[in-house]
Amino acid sequence: MLLKQASLTDMLNSRGEPAGLLEESLNRFRQRLGIVEPQIHAFVAEPDAEERLARDKNLLLQSCSSAEDLPPLFGVPVAVKDLLHADGLLTRAGSPLPPALITGEEGSLVKRLRALGAFIAGKTVTEEFAYNGPVATRNPHNPDHTPGGSSAGSAAAVAAGICPLAVGTQTLRSVIAPASFCGIVGFKPSYGRVPLDGVLLLSPSMDTIGFFTQDLPGMEYAAALLVPDWQARAEDALRKPVLGIPKGVYMELMSPEVKAAFLDRIAALEQLGYEIRNVQMPWEDEFIYGNAMLRFIEGELARGHEQWFGKHAQDYGRPVHDAILRGKEVSEEELDGYRNGQQVLRAGLKDLMAGEGIDLWISPAQGGTAPRVEEMNTGWSGMPAVWGFAGLPSISLPAVTIGNMPLGIQCIGSFGEDETLLAWARVLWPHLSGN
Repeated sequence: MLLKQASLTDMLNSRGEPAGLLEESLNRFRQRLGIVEPQIHAFVAEPDAEERLARDKNLLLQSCSSAEDLPPLFGVPVAVKDLLHADGLLTRAGSPLPPALITGEEGSLVKRLRALGAFIAGKTVTEEFAYNGPVATRNPHNPDHTPGGSSAGSAAAVAAGICPLAVGTQTLRSVIAPASFCGIVGFKPSYGRVPLDGVLLLSPSMDTIGFFTQDLPGMEYAAALLVPDWQARAEDALRKPVLGIPKGVYMELMSPEVKAAFLDRIAALEQLGYEIRNVQMPWEDEFIYGNAMLRFIEGELARGHEQWFGKHAQDYGRPVHDAILRGKEVSEEELDGYRNGQQVLRAGLKDLMAGEGIDLWISPAQGGTAPRVEEMNTGWSGMPAVWGFAGLPSISLPAVTIGNMPLGIQCIGSFGEDETLLAWARVLWPHLSGN
């Protein structure tokens, strides 16, 4: 194992003179990076990294003259998925396309991180354009296994203790899956809650920025700073939430070992007084099993890459190249149907939660633990995808260990109720973590 705790809240407990704090943080980051990066390959290679870090360090010190005015993330190294543009760094997006072609202007989230005092540790490895393709990143729990995709590098950097906070994106599974596989906390806010400017998008109707931390207190701290208009809901943490489990094929999208471990956790929650309700869902089994969500994504991918693909089709990796060709065959009418379906499902889930008295949905975050690298599989879409299609907020919490590899349990809240989701996650956290 290449793990080391790097709690965001623990790091922020250290306060003092700005120059000393920043130097200490940079040295700690460099030291940990040097130890584990050669084995896990979380970061995109950056030949002039030291020069960039020196520039960022000087800018930070110029903006903070004393210990009394330190911003809340001062000196925190934050890893950023290589789909987000950041000044001073090229964007490669896991693609052979020329970086100068696809690099754009820094977006509001990265600017917010800088304003809060964080320094950008570097760009992290992603599958090509977050769709598919080989990744060099390895799971810090066992380098023979994948860390998940497509936010592979961001999750691995946090799990390995290089950075206490990392940014990813999710379309179908790309925050929840790697958080589950790496045994850390992954939070995907409601669709549209975090602005997507300055991000290379896979599917504009589904893409959502998400975050990784070592623990839930760190995630609560980060969310309050990085999710716009955050209003903490401490009152929700005063009672046990009613938990809903989907009926039907959804609960068959997992291995027998995962199902047994999940049901053991559910039984333990019931013994603690939690009410569990098994509910018929407002979707068809075919929607979970079928290709509708993938066609939706490929259709939007094709349109987003129309100009680049016309001139650089030969430069794309085969999986993305073929996905774009398939996406060209998806009509505008079909895409509009999917977008309408998102709104219908979102409203249906809200009505269902109200009618059944459910506060949170709960399920395994993935159908299995992290696959071995040679399996060429960075995760399964079934468990998290449908919630993302509807735009609901979700969080993966480390819960069980199967075959010495971690597995998360995900909780899903109502659309726009991100604060409530995290408040109730705080109630569940002590009962889900551990074995």
